[in-house]
Amino acid sequence: MTIKNKHNTGFSLVELLLATVISLVLISGIITVFVGNKRSSELNSAMANIQENARFAMDRMANDIRMSGFQGCIDINRSPATVLSASSPTSNYYESAARGSVIGQGNVWTPAPPLGFTAANHQALEGTHALSLQFGDASTFPLAQVVGTAGIANRSGPITVDISPGVSSRPFDLKAGDHAIISNCSFADIFKVSGVATGATTAVLLHGAPANTSGSLSTEYGSAASLPVSKVTRFTSNVYYVGKTGLKNDNGDDITALYQQSLPYGDLTNNPPTELVRGIENLRISFGLRTQPDSLTYMLPDDARFDAALVETIRIGLLMVSYDRITDKNDARTYLLAGQEITPASNGASTSASVHAADKRFRLAFNTTVKVRNRRSTDS
Repeated sequence: MTIKNKHNTGFSLVELLLATVISLVLISGIITVFVGNKRSSELNSAMANIQENARFAMDRMANDIRMSGFQGCIDINRSPATVLSASSPTSNYYESAARGSVIGQGNVWTPAPPLGFTAANHQALEGTHALSLQFGDASTFPLAQVVGTAGIANRSGPITVDISPGVSSRPFDLKAGDHAIISNCSFADIFKVSGVATGATTAVLLHGAPANTSGSLSTEYGSAASLPVSKVTRFTSNVYYVGKTGLKNDNGDDITALYQQSLPYGDLTNNPPTELVRGIENLRISFGLRTQPDSLTYMLPDDARFDAALVETIRIGLLMVSYDRITDKNDARTYLLAGQEITPASNGASTSASVHAADKRFRLAFNTTVKVRNRRSTDS
């Protein structure tokens, strides 16, 4: 005999609907928590990447700012190097050691970039700033003998330098076509290397015409009195600017980066601009000039009052941005870069570098002030 269980009747429709609603609420909560955790993870990752990239970019430019104007043991304020090179990126080293430019419409740079730098070959973002820094490399090579032939002084003669291991902080790497500085504690010359012969412990550099306007140096280097302090180093001229990489994210936003162009400027096939850091949306700079004994006046690169003799510090401002759109709301914040406001675009898209796109990408502003060690007021 079969006994029926009167309680084995299943769930009612109301019970099924209630269970479904409770399940959907729980699943919705789980999804909300997952999405929140995912967005938080993306923000933390983006912030870490932005901070690391900003630190690298700041350090790179700050190191060059500190070196700007270096020409060995001779003070650039007392006697800037004589320019001998026929294709030098400067005609006045004192004026060009630390300069900036504002990028205007049509990629017009004001003031103009260093000599030999063609702005049309470098599509910098309109309204951003460019920073140009020139200096002798910290790796110096001492003269092995007086400049001349067979120990006889001759300003047009070859330059022999000591390249023994350990004599400098890095191996000797100058080659024909490079620019170099020769200096002692009284004089300095910027010249173009017209030829190099490298031996085991010495290297011989030529500095003849037409690579140089004159094959003769401005003074005798390596005399008995000046030999211990007479040295040769590479002449460096770096230009930093923000430009498009040609890449876009999934939303079609342009990916921008900080670029560095070093010498030789005109050889873009073999020496193209170097992409240093992606995610830099804006670069702004301002120069601190000693206009009063007890205060600095900060000026933009194109300020008519700019005077290289008065520059003591340079402010750098970087606006960093995440690769993707990872925030909940459009970015409506105003950022301060080197004392200059960057406001959100009212139409949601950036139309100039005085504004940033009001999109959902994450942004951070970074600022620093760097002392220009090798250039100061001649009255100080």
